[in-house]
Amino acid sequence: MSLRDVAIVGVYATKQAKQLPDRTSLDLALEAIHGAVGDAGLAIDDVDGIAVEWPGPGGLQRHDGASWARVLGHPMAWTSDGLFDNSGPRGVLKAAAAISAGLCSVAVVGGGQVARRVGSEPIGSGDVLEFTDYVGAYVMTQFALAAQRHMHEFGTTPEQLATVSATIRNHGSINPEAVMYGRGPYTADDVLASRVISTPLHLLDCCLVAEGGAAIVLTSAERATDLDCKPVYLLGGGMDVTDPHYTQPPRLDRTGWLGQPAIDRAFRLAGCTAAEIDAFMLYDATSFEVIRQVEMLGLCGKGEGGAYCTPANIGLGGATPVNPDGGLLSYTWLGAQQMTLKVIEAVRQLRGTAVNQIPDVNLALATSSASATHHYECVVLGNDR
Repeated sequence: MSLRDVAIVGVYATKQAKQLPDRTSLDLALEAIHGAVGDAGLAIDDVDGIAVEWPGPGGLQRHDGASWARVLGHPMAWTSDGLFDNSGPRGVLKAAAAISAGLCSVAVVGGGQVARRVGSEPIGSGDVLEFTDYVGAYVMTQFALAAQRHMHEFGTTPEQLATVSATIRNHGSINPEAVMYGRGPYTADDVLASRVISTPLHLLDCCLVAEGGAAIVLTSAERATDLDCKPVYLLGGGMDVTDPHYTQPPRLDRTGWLGQPAIDRAFRLAGCTAAEIDAFMLYDATSFEVIRQVEMLGLCGKGEGGAYCTPANIGLGGATPVNPDGGLLSYTWLGAQQMTLKVIEAVRQLRGTAVNQIPDVNLALATSSASATHHYECVVLGNDR
């Protein structure tokens, strides 16, 4: 078996909101799992592979799969442990590899997040950040440094970054499922008028922080034909991992093209090019990340991403529509599971069930993570094998 012999047969996203005060991360994850399994026309007992982030309470740290086996009520033939291994394109690729190898027959990828707070501060912090926060190198600052260098080298402007943000946020403003539904329409001037977070990034250049859950179900393409759902096939994928995230200087010459090997491998396996992709679900923690990725994809030349990213190209009616659901800028951001939502939107576009549906989608790309994180994953999905 190969990647093409694996299909996504179920997807589910819970309600997304800035706060879900009556929910826990665990029950959001459970809702997402049951919803995705139901979407596939399967039962929980059919699941024998699990790549779902364990949010607690209880369970064993670094034994996500064992905790889920206990909660779901039956043993698992294959499990995956680890935050990024249980989400998005990376989780999908690892689950697909397990199915291809015969280690399991039905796998679930996903999780849930509720960002509980005490006062104005989150409970806990990423362990890697203790080496960077004390000098002011917060997450958005690290993204901003790469963007600023791109502006210095290629003449990219704040107005071009703002145009990316306004375009994608306007997609979310007409998506009833988006956290920012009804906000907008935005212009580039609106983005530039928002406060500066870290030069050159303004508040509206940066993603949301929200709560919710998401899950994906995969099985063999052969079994998918017996299910009462429209399967979406995994045609190609790739990963590019260079350093622990947020620990190394975000130099443009090192991280600016992070993900290029992953993209090249994904398209080689899929037998297509970016020009043949009908809908792009690009990781957009900041507006600059979209500019960076369209250059890597070859949709324009190096340094030309700012000029390329206009509504005529990346808008809903554009030549290469990007993040029709509103992306991380407007739809939602769920920690690691925002990467799962990129894949879910790609599946919905291919099925023809998306809220902001792009016409005649036959190939879709979903990507995750970005320059400052030092890792990047992507999958090419299609309606046909």
